[in-house]
Amino acid sequence: MYKDCGGIAVVKIAVNNDLKHYSLIIRNTKAYKTTKNIAILMGALFLINSAGLVIETARTHRPQPFLILLVSALFLLFAAYMIRLLVRMDPMKLHKKVTEANPGLTGEYTFNDEGIIIGTKTDNGSKHAEYAYDKFISAAEKEGFFLMNISVAGYVACNAEDFIEGTPDELRALLRAKLGDKYKEK
Repeated sequence: MYKDCGGIAVVKIAVNNDLKHYSLIIRNTKAYKTTKNIAILMGALFLINSAGLVIETARTHRPQPFLILLVSALFLLFAAYMIRLLVRMDPMKLHKKVTEANPGLTGEYTFNDEGIIIGTKTDNGSKHAEYAYDKFISAAEKEGFFLMNISVAGYVACNAEDFIEGTPDELRALLRAKLGDKYKEK
């Protein structure tokens, strides 16, 4: 199914460092997911304690200072954690930081039978890296993007507009063939 050039399957994709690509990558990192789950857990604990406070106060017709302090402390922890999450994990700020560190970022991802070749150029120089498919932790299609997590390199994201050579169907077939269960389709 995927393009075969002299025995080597090739799909080339332009490196795209726009905010849409970067936001998808951030939202799918382990750190972001863990932070989000902790925030949800803390919010649930806050709601449970708040309900307990209301029930106990209604039952006794007296405010419970300990419960009020506990609910207030949980609310403050939750609020502080959410503010920290929003500041540290804000895709716009992180994208700006990456863009400033890598001015003029261009390049391409080349998928072949062996793995992925990542070639990037910035105003400060160029880099080249190769990763075999056994280094892929996972690959999936999400929100119209191909999102791949490579153990040493991190995340790579691309969508249909990024393809230089080959098609999304060819990349899909290549990932399916090379990654097996590590690749999750739509």
